[in-house]
Amino acid sequence: MRRIISAAAILTAIGVCGVASAQTSMIDTSPNNITIRGGVALPIDQSLSNVSSTFANIGLEYNFNNSLIRGGDTYLSIDAFFKNWNGVVAYPVAINQRFYTGTNPAGRRSYYFIGIGMTWTDVTDQTFAAISARGGIGIELGPNIIAELAGYVADEAGGTRANAVTINLGYRF
Repeated sequence: MRRIISAAAILTAIGVCGVASAQTSMIDTSPNNITIRGGVALPIDQSLSNVSSTFANIGLEYNFNNSLIRGGDTYLSIDAFFKNWNGVVAYPVAINQRFYTGTNPAGRRSYYFIGIGMTWTDVTDQTFAAISARGGIGIELGPNIIAELAGYVADEAGGTRANAVTINLGYRF
């Protein structure tokens, strides 16, 4: 008798879950909380400018749903500085906080951001890591389009400091 009651309870629970899941909509598979950025990185340190005077910069951001500090967004950023698209020279990874400063007449927000993390540099055949920081300003140009000016400062890693200023355009999903 005990087995029959347990089996009935399990089958009832599975049936209720099946009916409940049929009431929900399909899973949203579109990308959310992601920003893709692209632009140019200009070195501000002699050791990095010896490699190249300009770098291509590609960045990816993931915005967390919960902010560490009220009034802004907490997000993870990953950037890559390319020399002639032949390989990554530096790739900073940071946890950042974005603070909104206001809206313009078109309803677009402006902001500034700060972050701290690690930067890996590869100007020789070896990769070295160093503590780094980033900060900058940005503005929303459209509902999903942003423009940013950012600065990167890194400790020396393998004889190179990945210090640079970047100018980027991005798209937020």
